[in-house]
Amino acid sequence: MTSTDQGHPAQLTGVIALADGRRVSLRGSLPQDIDLLRAFFRALSDQARYFRFMTKCGELSESMARRFTDIDQVRHVALTAYVTTGGSETMVGEARYILSPDDPRSAEFAVAVAADWQGLGLARALLARLSGQAAVAGVHRLVGDTLASNVAMLELARAAGFTVSGNGLDGRLRRLAKELRPKAERRSLQRFAVTAQAELHCSQGG
Repeated sequence: MTSTDQGHPAQLTGVIALADGRRVSLRGSLPQDIDLLRAFFRALSDQARYFRFMTKCGELSESMARRFTDIDQVRHVALTAYVTTGGSETMVGEARYILSPDDPRSAEFAVAVAADWQGLGLARALLARLSGQAAVAGVHRLVGDTLASNVAMLELARAAGFTVSGNGLDGRLRRLAKELRPKAERRSLQRFAVTAQAELHCSQGG
């Protein structure tokens, strides 16, 4: 696996040029990102947080935020999208996957993007990066559940190559799944690394 100087997989580091010309920096999540992450989720709308966690959630507790940031980037991989203004970082999106304890070739994923940064291709590009890293790491399948009412997520998941089916246990949910192929994910990454025209709002995952 290729790594950066900070120990992050190279797939998780870079810059995305959005549809409106703004640029967003990417890197793997760090333990010291706990306050950035809590501020990011606090700023999401009630609906966005509900779509992400499928329950009412005012903000991340410190213990949950720590679980989301103090990770190994192997079993639990997280990608942070941020902008820097006046020397201060603001998190504008995140994507992550967690390997299944029953099958390390399968992982559950999640994506979320701040309201002011939606509709610019950021989440689609985050998902392409995440899928590319998963494929390189030997993950064969990404899965996730989302609410049937999350129409934007369903449409964009299909556009990203995911199948959509019933959850089987809860009629409110839809199951998203994609079989990963390293060459195909690399082509997708190249397509979305510079600009992207679609937006993936939010997916429920780990």
